Amino acid sequence: MNKNKIFGILMLLFITTACSDSFLEIAPEDRLTTDNYYNDDTQMLTGGASLYNRPWFLFNEKFVLCLDVYAGNASGDYVDIAQFNKFAVFAANQFTTEGYQSLFSVIAYSNSLLDIVENKAGPAVTTEVKEWSRGEGLFMRSLAYFYLVRTFGAVPILEDINQYGTDVVVRKNNVEDIYTLIKRDLAEAAQLLPIKWSDANLGRATKGATHGLLAEVYLTLGEYDKAKEHADLVINSGLYSLMPEYSDNFQPKNGVTPDNNNESVFELQWVSPPQGQHWYYTNTHQAYLAAASKLTGVGDGWATFIPCLDFIRAYEEGDLRRQPTIMEKGNFYPELVTKEGGFLVENALTNNYAGYRKYVVGSPEEWPSVNFMNTDVNTHIMRYAEVLLIRAEAILGTATSTTDAIALGDINKVRARAGLPALTEITLDDILQERRMELAIESGDRWFDLARIDRAKAIEILSNTDRAYLADRNDPESGSADGGRFVVPKESDFLLPLPQVETDINPLLLDEAVPYDFNK
Repeated sequence: MNKNKIFGILMLLFITTACSDSFLEIAPEDRLTTDNYYNDDTQMLTGGASLYNRPWFLFNEKFVLCLDVYAGNASGDYVDIAQFNKFAVFAANQFTTEGYQSLFSVIAYSNSLLDIVENKAGPAVTTEVKEWSRGEGLFMRSLAYFYLVRTFGAVPILEDINQYGTDVVVRKNNVEDIYTLIKRDLAEAAQLLPIKWSDANLGRATKGATHGLLAEVYLTLGEYDKAKEHADLVINSGLYSLMPEYSDNFQPKNGVTPDNNNESVFELQWVSPPQGQHWYYTNTHQAYLAAASKLTGVGDGWATFIPCLDFIRAYEEGDLRRQPTIMEKGNFYPELVTKEGGFLVENALTNNYAGYRKYVVGSPEEWPSVNFMNTDVNTHIMRYAEVLLIRAEAILGTATSTTDAIALGDINKVRARAGLPALTEITLDDILQERRMELAIESGDRWFDLARIDRAKAIEILSNTDRAYLADRNDPESGSADGGRFVVPKESDFLLPLPQVETDINPLLLDEAVPYDFNK
């Protein structure tokens, strides 16, 4: 672990946002320190607000999108993205490094919040708010470690701010210990967090978010009964439902934000920059996914990530998710480029590539908070649709197929919204297909799905995934005669290398992982 890096993160001013009309509203930073703040409930809740955006920024900017490239949903020719396309990710890869460091920033922020709750909260802070804040810290730390362990395998467990000193020896800990930490912390967070928050705190972690994450953790570990148990708690709570249309989750409509709607279980919470600022801790997805600068009107829209042929061909006929997810020749979007009456996708775009529609909210004419390299639309970590699919898979378990009524009901609710016919029997392939089309370009789910299933099956799927994009069809240098790009992964490709900058500073990270002492 880069000890100096993390130590520096803890020296940052932790307070960055305030609780008034919204818990993410920007607060003045020049008068706040950890020693003179945290005197009442509002100030205590303010301390946790930064956890929802700032430390996640570099994770969200490109790293999480690169996971869809790794899985064969997307493609990109920028050198560090192309490494993901070719299963040739080097330890010096910029986006792997940024993702790793960003996730440890989340852990540092979480540990700082946990320390504040324990040691710096004033006497006026109520027990209830202390418990909520502790629950937030545990939830966020668990979420960060869940990404780390699935992506990099063994990494250091840091759960105490005293572990961050420059003279502290930091080693990797065993994967099973990381999962023990995740399950332990989420179980406690589920007891501490509220069922729901006030409107002013909408978007903060809840019991439902915790149980949803636990369901995904247990699914990853193949503990299907527990995965179903936690998915049941989310579904049976009655607090969540599918939005009428798939696009309701990603596109502002009639001036209404898609954020934190009835389908949202947990999202990263992005905010607009202060007046006059362009660079801020906001969502940059539109800049890299939009296929033309005309769509954004602010100088970005670079098609850095584009759909690959395998993903395009994976759509079933009539799937209503297709046009809200990808842009293809002939598609018309009246809600974009409204000053010209809408946007028609023509040959100029599709001769070379299809584009992504998902997370593209348009220009300032369509959504006033749009700025160069940022929007304030949230990033989905988990939606209710995914919880339904988790329960369906948990019911299937290790069986070849199932006709269980609950499992069928869950997957068919997702398919019905997509305009697809109901299934009468489901297999793992059916669930993986549905998850791929439902959750693409959200939180790396396709890659994590392939990494957790039978390894031989995953290698077969990935080996037959065409990573080409449209321009490759007429490019004999790209691969096969029809322009295909096929790459066979190795066993070692299922974990990314630890960043070289981290192992250079701390060579102990190259040693074998060691057990973690939970009793110290």
